[in-house]
Amino acid sequence: MFIRSTGLGKTLLQCKVAKVEPSGVVPETLEMPKEGEAKEITRLLMTMQVIAPVTWMVRAFVEPADLRAIFGFALKNPGVLFNGVRFLFFGGKSPSLVVKKKEKRGSRAPAPVPVPVPEAPAGEAESK
Repeated sequence: MFIRSTGLGKTLLQCKVAKVEPSGVVPETLEMPKEGEAKEITRLLMTMQVIAPVTWMVRAFVEPADLRAIFGFALKNPGVLFNGVRFLFFGGKSPSLVVKKKEKRGSRAPAPVPVPVPEAPAGEAESK
């Protein structure tokens, strides 16, 4: 999956979904609600791992309204639903998970050194 953020300029982040689970934690504190506080609604917690150009873990709390919007969009656009099913069964490896390795400065092969060509004495070069 590719993610682009306006806060990062034109940086394109490559990531993958690490885990999806229902969660009752408070998004602001990432802790369970304390006794006496109102019970949190169950949200879908999607943990994504950014793999390039940085290594981050991103947690996205998907609200019920967000999930309804996603399903509604897919149902109103059958092509999206068809492509999703096709990707599930015939997708193959995701090209976004191929991480391009950066070359280290000292790991490149040294530049070739030019071999000096012996010069002929001035008198011999003219006589040939």
